[in-house]
Formats: sequence, C-alpha cells, structure tokens
Amino acid sequence: MCGIAGIWGEANEELIRRMTETVSHRGPDDCGIKVCTLPDQAVSLGHRRLSIIDLSPAGHQPMTNEDETIWVVFNGEIYNFPELRKNLLATGHQFRSRTDTEVLLHGYEEWGIDFVKKLNGIFAFALWDSRRRMLHLVRDRYGVKPIYYWKHNHRLLFASEIKSLLCDPNLDREVDREALLAYLKFRYCPEPLTLFKQVRKVPPGHVMTFGVDKTSSSRFYELVFPDTHPPVDERALARRLRELLFETVRRQMISDVPVGLFLSGGVDSGGLLAMANSFNPVPLKTFTIGFRREDQRFEGQPDDIRYARELARRFKTDHQEIILEPKIVDLLPSVIWHLEDPIADPAAITSYLICQAARQQDTKVLLSGQGGDEVFCGYPWHLAIHLSRYYDRLPKAIRASLEKLLNKLPAAKGGPLTATFRRLRKFNNSASLEFEDRLIGFLSYAYGENLHGLLGERYAGSISAGLPERTHWEFLKKSSRWHYIDRMLHLDMGTFLPSLNLAYTDKTSMAFGVEVRVPYIDNEVVDFMSGVPPELKMRGTTRKYLMKQALRGLLPAHILNRKKAGFGAPIRTWIVSDLKEMIDDLLCESNLKRRGFFEPHYVSRLIQENASGRHDYNYLIYILLSFELWCRVYLDKQTP
Repeated sequence: MCGIAGIWGEANEELIRRMTETVSHRGPDDCGIKVCTLPDQAVSLGHRRLSIIDLSPAGHQPMTNEDETIWVVFNGEIYNFPELRKNLLATGHQFRSRTDTEVLLHGYEEWGIDFVKKLNGIFAFALWDSRRRMLHLVRDRYGVKPIYYWKHNHRLLFASEIKSLLCDPNLDREVDREALLAYLKFRYCPEPLTLFKQVRKVPPGHVMTFGVDKTSSSRFYELVFPDTHPPVDERALARRLRELLFETVRRQMISDVPVGLFLSGGVDSGGLLAMANSFNPVPLKTFTIGFRREDQRFEGQPDDIRYARELARRFKTDHQEIILEPKIVDLLPSVIWHLEDPIADPAAITSYLICQAARQQDTKVLLSGQGGDEVFCGYPWHLAIHLSRYYDRLPKAIRASLEKLLNKLPAAKGGPLTATFRRLRKFNNSASLEFEDRLIGFLSYAYGENLHGLLGERYAGSISAGLPERTHWEFLKKSSRWHYIDRMLHLDMGTFLPSLNLAYTDKTSMAFGVEVRVPYIDNEVVDFMSGVPPELKMRGTTRKYLMKQALRGLLPAHILNRKKAGFGAPIRTWIVSDLKEMIDDLLCESNLKRRGFFEPHYVSRLIQENASGRHDYNYLIYILLSFELWCRVYLDKQTP
C-alpha cells in the first residue's frame, strides 16, 4: 500500500511535494515526485511507498515505461500480477522489476485502459498517457482503496486522502448538505460523497478519464445477482467455496514482508487463520483487542478475547492482546484526523489500536475478515429482515400491544437484558414497513423526527424528499427483481462496505503504514457467492450458512456456531462515562449555536433522554460528537 497524489493541468512541484508529504504515514519507505510538461498540458505526480513486494529501488514510483510516455502512481496490491506478468512477457514486454506496479504499465500498453477488467486486487491508481494527453483515475471493484479528487475548471487535484487536496488553499471547505444528512442518518457519507462539497471519490469499479477535450467516467465492474437459481448440489458448492477460499488466502499471502492477522475469535477471522496457517512456515502474528469486563456487560456483547485466545493456542500463533483502557478522549481527535470524513463507528478506534500494535511488532501486512458479512450474509439486519416476514403475519392488535410494552422498557441502561430490549425496539419500529423502508430503518441511527429536530426548517424539504437515503434507494431500485437476501447484500456491498468498513480500515491502517488485505472480497469469491442461491446464504436463522459448511472441520463447532459479536468498542459505556465531559463541553448550547448546524435544545433533549434510559441515542450522540471534532480539525484547522 502507498499514498498517491497528483495535479492534472499544472506543473507545480512545490504543491505536489506538500501533497505527498502530507500522506507520508501511508508510505514511510520511499517517496517520489515527477512533473511532466507538454506544450498544451502538464501533470504533477507524487508517491509515498510502503514496500511490500520487491523491496529494492526498482519499485520506486512514479514508475514509467521504456520510452517514458506512460507514468503511473499506484496504491494497492494486484494479486494476479504473476499470471499477468507471464502473459505480458510472452507477448514481448520487458520488465525491470518484480513489482505488481509494472504490470499496470505494460498491461495498459498491451490492452488499453480496459486491462483493468483483468485485475484481481485492491487498488487505486493514476495513469498518465502523454501521447493521448489523458489521465486515468482507477479504483478497484469494491472500493477497498480510496482515491479523492477536486476538479476546478481545467485543473484537477487527486490523492489517496483528502488532506492532500487541502494543501491547496483555494479548495473551499464548505460542508456538503446531502452528505451531512446521510452521515447523520447512517454514520457515514455514501459514495461518491464526502462532507466537503467540492471533494468527491472515484466510485468503486470505475475509471475516470480527464483529457484536454473531455472528462468521462465509465464503470468497468458492477455486482449483479441472478433473477432465478437452478437446483444445486449443496455439498458440491461448499467444497468449491472451500477450494476458492484456500486459493484466495494463498494468493493474498504473497509478500516480501511478514503477514499477520486481525483475530476477533469469530468465524471470519478464525477461518482466515486456519487457512493462512497452512501456508505459513513460521507462526503467524495475530492481534486481538479486548475491553474491560464492565464495558462488555453494558454492551450485552459476548467476550471475543477468550475465543481469540483459544484459536491462537490451537494454531500456535504469535499472539498479542490489546486491552482498551479508557483513553478515548486522547485518541478520538487523532482518529478523526486520519478518517477525514467522520465515520462514527467506534470500530475505527479498535482498528487504529490494532494497526498501531502491529506496526510496533514490525508487521506491515494484516489479513482481515472485512467483507465476510456482506458476501456471506452475516449481519444482524439480515436476520431481522428475515424474521420480520414472519412478524408481519401477527394480528395488528398483538403487534400494537408489543409496541406499547417495548416502549416502556429501558433502552440505554447497561446489561444484556437492556441490549435485548434495545434490539427488539428497533426491530418493532421498522418491522411492519415495506421491504425497502424496513431495511433502511434497520440501517438507520437517526429517523425523520431526529433529523427534523436536529436541523430545523432549513433542511425540512430535503429530509421529507428522502435526500438522506437517496443513495440507498438508488441501489434498491437496481435490485428490484432479485431475492430479498441478495438485495440486502447488494446494498451492503455498495454502501456500508466501501463507505464505512473499508474506509475506516484503510485510514486507520495506513495511519501506521500497515497494509490490510481482505480475502473475503476477492474477485473470485464474490463472483462465486453472487451465484449461490439465497437459501444457502441464510438457512432458517443461521447466517453465513454455506460459508460455515465450507469451513467445517477447520474450526471447532462452537466457534462456527457462536453468537456474532461486532468488531467495535463499548460506545454506550463511553457516552455516559469516559466521554461524558467531552460531550458536555463540545455539544453545549453556546458551542452548538456558534457552529450553526444543529438545534441546541434538541441535542440537549437527546442527551437527557439517553441518560435517563428512555431512549438509546448513544450512537446518535457519538455521530454528533464526531462531527464536532471533525469541524474543529478540518474547518477550524485545529491540530489534533
């Protein structure tokens, strides 16, 4: 992994140097600058290198072809580069390095920009073709690696991180109205939005081309599911999935530096460990994070750490545990600075600490189970949607009585029973809606009443018109013909996965120069699972059914079948304890009035009702707190 930056339409060595240095944490091993000038066009390219494959100077970037007519800056890994390299050698191309980067140059020479369809990997790169006067920005299928851009007239800035673009003082830091609404509702900004109105992301699976005469954007990949499924042999599918997973892990273990693993103790990370262990001649380094016992009780979550210990012992790993002590007030501003868009998921803090520990142990590559829930059907809302179809059959009188009962039960106090009440209340609030509204309801952390209360009349029309969930509706309209399980997975893969999970994983890992690989969203695995009948993704109340069949025998039965625990942090404890003083300070009436985004009296009401246990507004309060910290870092330009 690396950090890239560039300017199309201007030769500006001083600016590109600052843009590149700003993301030095992404690539501490090497740096490079190239300014290309032509009579009618100029491009400035910058690169920070994290050396993973071919650690020699031959991997230096920006990298060019033999006649220096094509230049590339690349962030990512191409897992099938050995096969592509072999094909290109057979057609006469010569290589000067063992890197996957050079495959991009010769692949473009041989096949044109359509060569990106052949790539299996995680990548974001910029390719400058001086003969055609074209700059191509490319992002991988699922959005694992980010690339941001700002276009103003005939000038374009692009980079791995927004903070590089902000090196140009001409970039206006105005907040994007639609992005803010979506952020409040879902706790992240969906692709291609960012909270900066003038900054956008290259969408996953897209090539954006900038030339003298025109700018274009084209999709080279789109996830699709079949309308119908023929009869299948379940055992044969499980065997084939197992083969694919082993091959994927083997492919993604290729590295000239040691590879470690996020270990949560669940089926996703446990499965990766079992497979990776068979390819590694030395003990793998594994990293787990744990919490104080009282924090676990408050959240109503199972304790991951004892399962992780069991798996570490079983596979004889070099295991390290990080116990998260209450230092969140010190950590949060730094995490927000690295996230850039405030992703209000406390899992970002967990990821940040694990990657910090990995780097301290000289581990530059980590395997992660990210994507397992989206590909194999593992989220709580998948089960909730499934169960709500049966709930619909209950008489209205019974549902009304249940609603009255649930609304009287505490929602924000500690303990496993309260956690159950909380989930039941959320289930009941959305269960009787139409499928699309029901699903969006399960995914929401702020509802219409909350948004109106927070933002007042200024945003009333946009809220009523459905602007906060516009991106989600666009995905749901595309999937209208598919089975409801496939529709959920399609929505997750297009929104939650790239904009939340992969976004915070990229930023928190690259904060320490650590590369995270995600085998469960390998091209071949996703292609295979998209064709699997929905009833083999979730059978009855068993989520990830086919995956568990494929992993049977690799993991103990109690690990395969254990209750899912989210990869997160004890946010409900923090809101009423460690973060309470910060919340009182940053979300006070005078500060909210000065900032001008939210109605102070409504924020006060949220905090009071959450403290009383009447409503569970913990995540919404965390969303507001993260936004205010983001404003201080990026609008007020306060150094964290």
